Amino acid sequence: MIHRGSPAFDRLLSFIDDLPVIDCHEHMAGPDHLVRFSEPIAALIAGYYAGDLISAGLKEQQLAFLRDDTVATGDKWPLFQAYWERSQHTAYARVTKLVMQDVYGERAMTLAALNRIAERLPERAPAYYRQMMRDANIRCVITDALGWPPGDFGAFLRGEQVFETGWRPVVPLPLFHVLQHHEHTARDWRGIQQVSEWADQPITSLDEFTEAVFEILRIAKARGALALKDQCAYNRTLAYDVVAKGEAEPIFNRLLNDANAVLGWPEAKPLDDFLFHQYMRFARELDFPVQIHTGHMAGSYNRVDKANVGLFVPVLELHREVKFDLFHGNWPYMGDILFVMKNYPNVALNLTWLYIIDPLYAQRLLERAVITVPHSKIHAFGGDHLDMPERALAHLKLARHVIAAALANLVETGWLDEEGARSIAEQWFFDNPNRFFALAIDEQKM
Repeated sequence: MIHRGSPAFDRLLSFIDDLPVIDCHEHMAGPDHLVRFSEPIAALIAGYYAGDLISAGLKEQQLAFLRDDTVATGDKWPLFQAYWERSQHTAYARVTKLVMQDVYGERAMTLAALNRIAERLPERAPAYYRQMMRDANIRCVITDALGWPPGDFGAFLRGEQVFETGWRPVVPLPLFHVLQHHEHTARDWRGIQQVSEWADQPITSLDEFTEAVFEILRIAKARGALALKDQCAYNRTLAYDVVAKGEAEPIFNRLLNDANAVLGWPEAKPLDDFLFHQYMRFARELDFPVQIHTGHMAGSYNRVDKANVGLFVPVLELHREVKFDLFHGNWPYMGDILFVMKNYPNVALNLTWLYIIDPLYAQRLLERAVITVPHSKIHAFGGDHLDMPERALAHLKLARHVIAAALANLVETGWLDEEGARSIAEQWFFDNPNRFFALAIDEQKM
C-alpha cells in the first residue's frame, strides 16, 4: 500500500475525503433503529470482528459471554484481552481500532479505555447517527434491511414501514428461495402461505406461486425498492442450471400436498434453479438491477468455492438484459471477477465489505481493474453493516485510503495522471452507482 509520505497519495486522499458517496450496500434500517449498547466490549466486537475471535480459537459460548451486554467489563476483560492480542492486526480489528480512535478518542485497548468508552455509550442516539452520515458525505444508502430485524417486509409492502429520505431498500430475494433458512421462505408450506399473504393471492400451483412473487416485486418497486439482492451463495452453489418447468413442478407440488414437508439439498435444487431464473426474468420486466453475493462469506465453516462468480457465468450469458451488481470482489478469486467484468457488459463490480476482508487484495483488484475494465463499471463502497454507523464510517475511511493508494500507484507508474485519477474516484464513489441504480441524484443541487 502507498505510504503516507507519497505526495500523490496525500493529494488524492485529501480529494477523496471530500467526495460525495453513494453507499451501495448496508443492512441498516435507518437512524431510528440504532443498535444500542451499555457495555463497551459488546459494542466493540459487534459485527465482523467476532469472526476473527472465533478464528483465533475463541469458543462460541465464550463469544456469547463477551457479547452479553449485561456482564461487567471487568469480568470480561481477561478473556477478551487474551484474544484481542491474538487478532488485533486484522482488517476487521482495524475497524474496531478506528471506532475507538475516531469516535471515542482512545488509541489503546486497555481496561481503563473501555471504562471511559462505557461512559460515552449513552451519547449514541438517532441524531448522532444522522450527523455521522452527513459528516461522511453519504448522499444515499442502498440497504438490504427488509430481510433482517428490525425490517418487516410485509409492513413495507403495506406502506407501513417507510425509509428516510436518502435510504433506498432492495428486495431480499432469498425470501422466495427454497433453501435460504429464514422464518419465511419458499422451502416449506408455511413459506408458500406467507408469499400468498404478501401478494393477497391464493397459491395452489407453481404458476400461481410465481405470479404471486411477481406481484410482490411490482408492489415493492412502487413502494421505492430499487433492486433485488440475493445472497443464497451462503446456502448453495452459484451454478444455477436451466431447468424445465416439468422437472421443478413435482418438487413444488410436494410442498402443496403436505403442510409438514420441508425440502432439503440437493433434492430441491431443480426447483430452486427454476425459480431463480424466473426471478431474473421478472428483474428484466421490472427493470430491477440484481445484487449478487460472490466470494467470501461471513461466519465460519463454509465453502467459498461454491460462491465463486465463475459458476455464475451461464446466468450472465443467458440474462443479458439484466444488470448485475456483483459483490465483495469475489475474494479470493481475483482473476475470475476481472474476467467477468471485462467480458460481460451487464455486470458491475461492487466492492462492498471487501476493504475489511482484505484491503491489499482490494487495492490490487482496483489497480488491475483500471487497466483491464472500463472504470464506469465499478461501485466503490458499501459498508455491509447493521445499524452501527460507527462501523460503516470506519469502513469508509479505510476504503478511501485503499482507493487513494490504488490510484496513487497508477499515477506514480505513469498509467494515470492525477486529473484522471480524481475523475475515476468521483465516478467510483458517486457517478457510477447514481447511473446504474437510476437514483437521479443531482449533485449540483445538494
